[in-house]
Amino acid sequence: MAKNIAQGALLIGIAVVLQSLRLIIPLPLQASTFIIGTLIHMMLTLTVKLNGLTTAIVLSCILPVFAYAQGQLMLPLLIPVVVLGNTIYVIFLKQFNQGWQQFLAPIAKALVMGISAYIFISFIQLPKPQMAKFLLFAMTVPQIITGIAGILLAKTVQKRLKI
Repeated sequence: MAKNIAQGALLIGIAVVLQSLRLIIPLPLQASTFIIGTLIHMMLTLTVKLNGLTTAIVLSCILPVFAYAQGQLMLPLLIPVVVLGNTIYVIFLKQFNQGWQQFLAPIAKALVMGISAYIFISFIQLPKPQMAKFLLFAMTVPQIITGIAGILLAKTVQKRLKI
């Protein structure tokens, strides 16, 4: 029990540090989105595999709060959208953890986030119509790409560390 808590805290701490790299390393928005996104998906994947669903869901809830605090999420009302997407991602990884089925997780996440963001956008008035298009894009396509890359990177890390 104590080992599980300590390991979970370590995984969450590493994920928060990796997400904070955008504050230390100046990267263009697209590069930051894909690099940091891949690292975050790797940590979500490793956390669910190494420490279980509960810790992965806690991580799923914490990361969007940090993303908003760091200016990565434009609106605080998007925090629940990302929490929901991350939670769907780790639940799917737990349920479908073999072969090609793993890649259902990023697709499900993007679908849920896209629909949730669309509903959210329909209730608020954004100052520019292109902001809505940007938000919908950010909540879908990059999630699939970085989710798949994160799963593949997690496999590489597991092999390297023999875990």
